[in-house]
Amino acid sequence: MYSDRNFSVLAFPISDFNQELGSNEEILSFVQENFPQVDFPIFGLSSLDQSPVYRSIRKQKPEASVRWNFYKFLVDRHGQVVEVFDLKQNPLKLAGRIEDLLSKDSEHRGQKLVVS
Repeated sequence: MYSDRNFSVLAFPISDFNQELGSNEEILSFVQENFPQVDFPIFGLSSLDQSPVYRSIRKQKPEASVRWNFYKFLVDRHGQVVEVFDLKQNPLKLAGRIEDLLSKDSEHRGQKLVVS
């Protein structure tokens, strides 16, 4: 939806909540079978403590403790966490916030914005 504006969604399966399937292959197969429209990168299964992405987020936003899967982080092109959304936030309702961030950073073309 926003790829032409250098925006990406990234998925990081986390094992901490005993909700993910057993292996990376099983996770990928499940997503492909149940959500064929997903076209963003899905990274390998990890834990919060082992994830360099989450460690960076936690360093910036110590109050943003992930309590379950499907948390969302809006991150600008410089790797700065702009907002944190819990699992109840419908990702399809983030369009306005994404648009705001894209318009604020439009002068930095060629760099990517990310939500994970």
